[in-house]
Amino acid sequence: MSRKLKIGILEGDDIGLEVVPECVKVMKAAARKSALEIEWHDVPIGRPALDKLGYTLPPGTLEKLDTLDGWVLGPIGHQAYPKDNPKAINPHPILRKHYDLFANIRPAKSFAGLPSVYPDVDLIIVRENNEGFPPDRNVYEGSGEFRPSPDMTISVRVITRQASSKVARAAF
Repeated sequence: MSRKLKIGILEGDDIGLEVVPECVKVMKAAARKSALEIEWHDVPIGRPALDKLGYTLPPGTLEKLDTLDGWVLGPIGHQAYPKDNPKAINPHPILRKHYDLFANIRPAKSFAGLPSVYPDVDLIIVRENNEGFPPDRNVYEGSGEFRPSPDMTISVRVITRQASSKVARAAF
């Protein structure tokens, strides 16, 4: 490759603060071994960004990500964000929609010599990421049409042919 790759590091929060640095260590070791040059860019997101910059998705983040070749995104535990702060939004749906991150791919595999409940598992689950019932888009608080009483919340589910076909093609 003739130029350095520009890779963003978005640690997120919760377990992301533990797993992303380890992932980056592995990536750096692989890059060294293959003589791949990478320019690393820290991009604050999630609770640490809220505490430091006042936003869980600071202004300019999407524009910064647009300049990068790729990024590592850690888990974001948005359930612990302050509910009364309009700058404490869940960044996931914004990133998913903006970058059309439609396929959530989750592999599961058993390996010989490692303890497991079932020894012959080799499975990949592919879920559509922008529709359905993700927890970040179920309405818990809001207008009376979605929360008619303190004991009832109504959730809206969207499923389209276009998104279903796209994720099916990714799976197959």
